[in-house]
This record gives sequence, C-alpha cells and structure tokens, in this order.
Amino acid sequence: MSANSDKISDFDAIIGASNGMRLQTLVYIRWLAVLGQALTVFIVHFGFSYEMPVVPVAALVSASAILNILVTISQPTSQRLSDRGAILYLVYDILQLAGLLYFTGGLTNPFSVLFLVPVTISATNLSRRGTLFLGLITLVCISVLAVIHERLPLPQGSLMLSTTYILAIWSALVLGTLFLSGYAWLIAADARKMSDALTIARFELAREQQLSAVGGIAAAAAHELGTPLNTILLISQELSQDLAEDKAHAEDAKLLHNQAKKCAEVLAQLSKRPDTERFLQDEAHHNYLSIDDLFTLIAEKYQGFGKIIEVLNQGSEGTKPKLFSTPELRHGLGNLISNAAEFAKSSVTINLFWDDKKVQAEIRDDGPGFSPEILARLGEPYMSSRRGKGGMGLGVFIADMLIKRSRGEVSFRNAKSGGAVATVVWSRQKLEKSDPFA
Repeated sequence: MSANSDKISDFDAIIGASNGMRLQTLVYIRWLAVLGQALTVFIVHFGFSYEMPVVPVAALVSASAILNILVTISQPTSQRLSDRGAILYLVYDILQLAGLLYFTGGLTNPFSVLFLVPVTISATNLSRRGTLFLGLITLVCISVLAVIHERLPLPQGSLMLSTTYILAIWSALVLGTLFLSGYAWLIAADARKMSDALTIARFELAREQQLSAVGGIAAAAAHELGTPLNTILLISQELSQDLAEDKAHAEDAKLLHNQAKKCAEVLAQLSKRPDTERFLQDEAHHNYLSIDDLFTLIAEKYQGFGKIIEVLNQGSEGTKPKLFSTPELRHGLGNLISNAAEFAKSSVTINLFWDDKKVQAEIRDDGPGFSPEILARLGEPYMSSRRGKGGMGLGVFIADMLIKRSRGEVSFRNAKSGGAVATVVWSRQKLEKSDPFA
C-alpha cells in the first residue's frame, strides 16, 4: 500500500465519520409531526364538529407516538443512523401520512403538501439512491390517494372539488416532489463537498503543524542530550588512550568512542538553525525568512519527482521581502509546487517578483497544462485533472484556502508556450509584517 493510498484512506475515514443522520433529529421531527397531527384532529373534530373517522386516525397518530417511544428507549438518541436506517425511518413517515390522508380526503386535504417533507429531508442529508427511492414511494402514495380516499370531512353541501382540480393538485405535488428534492439535493451536495474539503484541509494543516512540532522537539532533544553525550565522548576517549593495545577492552573502548562520535554528529545536524537551511524551527522568531529562501526550502521537499525546480528572483536584491514562514503558508505553497512538479515534463520554474506594493510568485511548469474544462473550476473541492489516478482533487483547493489565510490570491492559466502557470499575489504590507500573529 502506497503512502498516497494511505492518505486517501485516512481522508475517506474522516469524511465517512460525518455521514448519516442523528437519530435524535428524526425523533424530534416525528414528535413535531405527532403533536401537529393530534392538534389538527382535535380542532377539526371537536372544534369545528366535522365528522371524521376518529378511531383509525387516532390509531395512526398513536402508532407514531408509540414507535417514537420505543425507538427512544431501545436506541441511544445520539446514534447516527446508516443511510438505509434513515430511509426506512422516513418510509414509515410517508406511509403513515398516506394513511391519515386516506381517511381525511386524500389530495383534497390541504395537508397533503406535507408529503414534500420526508423527501426533502432525504435530499439534504442522505444518498442520491435513497432520495430517489423515497421520491418513488412518495409519488406512488400521491397517485393512489388521487384515486382512492375517503371523503374530506366537510359538512354536507360544502364545497366539492372537481376531478380537474384534484388532477391539478396531483400535478403540483408530483412536480413539487421532483423539483424541490432535486434542488435540495444539488444545494446540499455542494455544501457537503465544501464541508468535506474543509475537514480534510484542517486535517492536512494539523498534520503539517504536528510535523513542525516534531522538528522543534528534535532540536530541543538534541540540545538536552548534548551535555551527557560530550561526557561520554570525553570518558570513552580517555579509556581508549589509557587501555593498552593488548588489553581485552581496548577495542571495545574505541568502538564506544566512535559510536558516541556518530551520535554527536547526528545531534549537531538536528541542532542546525534555518541560517544553515537545515530545517525550519517551530518558534516564530526563527522563521523570519526572505521570500526566495522560503521557496527554496519548500522546493527542496519536492526534488524527488526527478524534475528540476528552479527559483528565480526578478526584484531588487536590496528590497527583498522577508516574512514569517507559517505551517499554513508552507503547506499551501508546497501543494502548488508539488502539483507543478508532478505534471512537469522536466522542470518547474518559480519566478519571484516584488516591489513596494506587492509580492508575486509565478509557478510555471513545462507539462501539458490545464484542460479547459478544469481550468474554469480550479480551486473548487474535488476538481482535479488527476481524478481516477489517485488524486482527490483537493490539493489546489487546500492551497487556495491556506494562501488566502496569508492574505494572498491564487490564479491559474495556461502559458502560450505550453505548460501550466499558478500565480500567487500578496499585498506586501499584509505579507511582510513584524508580528506573525497580528
């Protein structure tokens, strides 16, 4: 299993953890329905003295109340139902409503519009297949009630609705079910995409910050271990010199000294500061870098693609901007450079430009460029030219979001000479500041 596959599996697990509907939400909705139904029956029958089959209607309302009580007792309300479980829950609500409407006038009952509620809930929270299934059940119930139903409980001689009007109501409910559920599905699907992408972006950022923290811990550990290791080096050297060559432990003393020396070299590497360009420290005051040093450090991580990554300065050397390298900025720019290196044929060029007002970075590769249909939607979640090749379409989205947090703007285009170009522009005043947390 590759590292990329492992990362995608992690993302799927994170997104999957948020799917489904809470049982408590559906229980609350059903209690509202039961109270509304009971109040309506009481007002119509006892308030207006309309004749209606109270016994079967009351039985259906009571059945929903009893079922809700049983569900509350047997299941923890904080539980998240699976897609199938939520669909079965809503199917019962549709059938119960159909039963009530059968005894109270069918589609001539103004409350027939409540058929739109379960399918809308499904469209905003459940799968497309489940929504289609609930929509089909709803359409069947509406069609049956248009033909088979008891008389609307109105006094004798009251308004009688024509067949044409009932057909119009049927048409309105059918079209309302189709259009409302479709519209709700599209809006909810877009919101789910954005929510999932933001969740993954936060996961990526947390991972980047964790790696930075590990680097800081390593430097601290190197500092703390330096003194005892120097003591070991000194004593082992003295033992090597004091023990005669023919003694049994002379060779062991030399080996101990050599191994301690290697440990000291490793700790020395871990202790290096950014001025030696070993790695960035987590403390803000250690991360104040010039713009070209920042891009050089980030680009070093992606040399493994086998492509040449070159950083070129096109601004005045004396006015070179300096900024704080935050995990957000490193990860956002790293995603853009990684994407360019992956699709480049042989090289990636990063052109840096600055003046008194702005700082601009142009990341250009010599690859095939962006396809026209992708170019117009770059920056949206799950939009990638790598779909089906292991990519999730989130790299550019995450980069765009993180760079915007640094007050930058990202744009994409294809170069006339070929290849893709990603341009990042910052206001110099906002990017170059004395306090990284301001």
